[in-house]
Amino acid sequence: MEHKAHIAVHGDRPAIGNLIIVHENRGLDDHIRDVTNRFAAIGLNTIAPDYLSPVGGSVADADDNIAAIKSISRDHVTETTAHWIKTLETLQPDTGTAILGFCWGGGVVNHCATQLSNLKGVIMFYGSAPADGLVEKIKAPLQLHYAENDERINAGREKYLSDLETNRIDFTHYIYTDAGHAFFNDSREDRYHGPSAELAFDRTKDFLINVFDQK
Repeated sequence: MEHKAHIAVHGDRPAIGNLIIVHENRGLDDHIRDVTNRFAAIGLNTIAPDYLSPVGGSVADADDNIAAIKSISRDHVTETTAHWIKTLETLQPDTGTAILGFCWGGGVVNHCATQLSNLKGVIMFYGSAPADGLVEKIKAPLQLHYAENDERINAGREKYLSDLETNRIDFTHYIYTDAGHAFFNDSREDRYHGPSAELAFDRTKDFLINVFDQK
């Protein structure tokens, strides 16, 4: 299987760290490519894998991607993420790799946090919680971003946060007032909430700089 991805390597200077970005259920689209480039611009070697590679890759029609992504297993996303961690760490092996995901990708990074012990940090935007019994396996620090108006995701939020506290996992979480699901996606006028997105981006940058500063 060909592993497709959008890759944005940080220039000629050493990067502060490596970052994998996991797309929404809409697939690897121009919005995610732009986000990948934004994080490369602040000093990170950044890759956005196309998790739809097993079915030919993301296409232009978001509805087709939403339908296709239902066939993608958690085993596949874990294996794909591990593949790209190895790829990034051949570029720069001494900093480690963090992972960030949105929507469907938020659920992916929550799951990967329970399966991959070598992650430097995990950033989740409005994603589903890991399956019961897996939270205790998390090793990396987490930063979790939730929207106030996101009934489906928020239904599992308090239990997830409670499980993290019970297992003494290092995490911070934020709830964005007046924002809804996918508030970070500036390609969608129906979802984007500028003040929340800007604040979340700044918090994410600070989190990444901090985790990569920890040797």
